[in-house]
Amino acid sequence: PRPFAGRGCRGVGLPVRNDMINIEGEVALKTELFGDPQALFEQLGRPGPVHRVALPDGMPAWLVTGHAEVREVLSDPRLVRGADAAAPELRQYLGMYSDDFVLTRHMMLSDPPDHTRMRRAVSKAFTPRRVEQLRPRVEKITRELVDAMLPQGTADIVDALALPLPIAVICEMLGVPFEDRAEFGQRAEVITGMNASSGPQELVGAGRWFDAYLGSLVERRRTDPGDDMISGMLQAQIGPDPLSDLELRSNAFILLVGGFETSVNLIANGLLALLRHPDALSRLRDDLSLLPEAVEEMMRLDSPVSTVTYRFATEKLTIGGVEIQPGDHVAVSIAAANHDPTRFPDPSRLDITRKTNGHLSFSHGIHFCLGAPLARLEGEIAFRELLSRTDGLRLAVAEEELRWKQNFIVHRLEHLPVTFASAEEA
Repeated sequence: PRPFAGRGCRGVGLPVRNDMINIEGEVALKTELFGDPQALFEQLGRPGPVHRVALPDGMPAWLVTGHAEVREVLSDPRLVRGADAAAPELRQYLGMYSDDFVLTRHMMLSDPPDHTRMRRAVSKAFTPRRVEQLRPRVEKITRELVDAMLPQGTADIVDALALPLPIAVICEMLGVPFEDRAEFGQRAEVITGMNASSGPQELVGAGRWFDAYLGSLVERRRTDPGDDMISGMLQAQIGPDPLSDLELRSNAFILLVGGFETSVNLIANGLLALLRHPDALSRLRDDLSLLPEAVEEMMRLDSPVSTVTYRFATEKLTIGGVEIQPGDHVAVSIAAANHDPTRFPDPSRLDITRKTNGHLSFSHGIHFCLGAPLARLEGEIAFRELLSRTDGLRLAVAEEELRWKQNFIVHRLEHLPVTFASAEEA
């Protein structure tokens, strides 16, 4: 992609640097803090909802941690995603800028009116009705995955359930042939390694692969449409303000990656939370009608997306009593906002009956996650199947042996080994 490609450029970050030293007036933050709100609060070292920090990639930012203030930021039109609004000194941190790159020309990194136009087109293909129609298929895929686990008495939940379930579902929604899904998953893992294990050249390579693959898939659907989301997005092209071909491919890409990342982390992180709170696990197993509330509480307790970056002030404004200058970078800690004790008392405790209305794990405002109904559906079905068909679930390793993906944007377990007995044989 061309760097600094003019007005409306979108950014993709550079690899993380955890060796950053303190910059004057800023607190340098390491990656692991972003998935641990209590440790983050301790590191920030002072009260207040807004902090001057250096992110793990070195980029200066105002980090917003208060629940009310994060909601404010996520809905304030004076804070835009388009990186052309960024102060010149910030551009060195915005690795790849381009209006013609598939990784960055989607609605998540767009502002109105482009965002409005893109979301309208994608929403026509990603409707709640379409998601609900997937329920029997999600149940079947989940049942088959658990079938394969049960005879072993042990499994890595990430590899056996949390990852393959949402990848299979989103690929079916997009009409990706079964034989291509393994490579889709591998390439998507490179993208989710952004700001962590994946370097700029790997990201560019994965982006080009997605661009070429999705381009060929789109062309096939033009001549042979089906009951999939790409066909639905093509149908939405008939009318005013259609998506460009690049925008269609880019939004298909973000649906693919976003369509599984949240669910993977919900299932794995949520199960770990239950294992850490055995009373909650027992109560939920005894009363699966609590699942909808429990899933929301799992999302709040350990948000799959921990940080949202790349919002730039277009004018002077005040957040939480702190004056933000034009061009400043504002990032929000979703994890910290979900642990704000003024909004959620005793926030580190898993309370599966907690009223979690207002948690921010699916974001807020115009960028509220379009895939939220799908993540909830997959989470509820996965936990229902797992809890109803196993007994004695417990970690197969000491908790300190668990490892998290080195990424300050998402909070993802590398593996979650567990042991269990089959409830069907008990």
